Amino acid sequence: MGKKSSIRTTISKRRGGVFKTTFAVLSLLVATFVLLLAFRREERSAVSSLSSSEEEKEDDHVTNQFLREAFEEEKEISSDIEYHTYSIVNSYPHDTNAFTQGFLYHSASGSFFESTGSVPHGKLSDVRRADIETGEVLELKTIPESAFGEGLVFMREETKRAKKNSLIQLVWKSSRAFTHEIKDIGGKVEEKNNALLFQEESGEQKMFNTDLRDGWGVTSSKREGVIVISNGTAHLTLFDMNKGESIGFITVHDNGVEQRFPNELEAVRGEIWANILEKECVARIDERTGKVLGWIDFTGLKKLQDNVGSVMNGIAYDERRDRIFVTGKQWRRVFEVKISKGSRKKGAIELGRKRCHSPTSLPNYGYP
Repeated sequence: MGKKSSIRTTISKRRGGVFKTTFAVLSLLVATFVLLLAFRREERSAVSSLSSSEEEKEDDHVTNQFLREAFEEEKEISSDIEYHTYSIVNSYPHDTNAFTQGFLYHSASGSFFESTGSVPHGKLSDVRRADIETGEVLELKTIPESAFGEGLVFMREETKRAKKNSLIQLVWKSSRAFTHEIKDIGGKVEEKNNALLFQEESGEQKMFNTDLRDGWGVTSSKREGVIVISNGTAHLTLFDMNKGESIGFITVHDNGVEQRFPNELEAVRGEIWANILEKECVARIDERTGKVLGWIDFTGLKKLQDNVGSVMNGIAYDERRDRIFVTGKQWRRVFEVKISKGSRKKGAIELGRKRCHSPTSLPNYGYP
């Protein structure tokens, strides 16, 4: 009885040991399997995450591109100002001694009229007529030594201060303005080299006073008998040639910023176009509000000149054939240009404003 009990106890212990060993092995196998399974899941998760990340990046790129294009499209539609560039259609010789201050195309004679300043020192300011194709000066009239010639405008109607077909020439830092009477040749372009257009004058040159102390650019207004004058400020003054007085002014502005120093002016397609002194730009201005409607960027044109130190100044418009000419002070060429269709995209507008906005002061000209 005692021996059998001892055997049973031994067998029981052995069975317990085997069971424990088997359980331990099974536990180890299960743990290993679980770890392998977890690793595979982690690996798959990492691959999935990477793929998902790449897909998200691609999706983000597509989304951002879409938003960018939509934003630009919105700006194209909503912007209230335009940015223009240019292309050269043709170029013509220009007198490099002409310190251009006023510039006109005379459709009746098919020639340019130009007002010049007294530069270099000792040269008298003048108003001249030049052949477009050759640049030859066909006629020239000087003004008194004390006067520095500035802007030039052609009067198409009779007024108390200038007859029909007269040129009005402003004077820098002065209220004086000279009138030069031009013969009416009946619009016959073929007579341009056969007739002297300046009327002969006896006695002193005709002049009148504006109520401004400075004269820069000048052009015709939409209002009959009214001219538009710039004077180194951001204001364009409306001067009535019959009343002999200013009847108001507009302030040139863009994006809430006043634009000083509009220089040579020209009436183009119902707008006022203005060179901005020291800038290779022309501003398109609404005569009613003074708002800049667009910037025309002429970057690169100045580099084509021998005298690159001379600024761009001179806009002439051939209304009959819708041609635009530009030049500068002592430039060797006059350029006929084509203006690009205006862009309203944000980047283009920002570039235009960066290049074209007027300086805040020009102390070298005496304008702090």
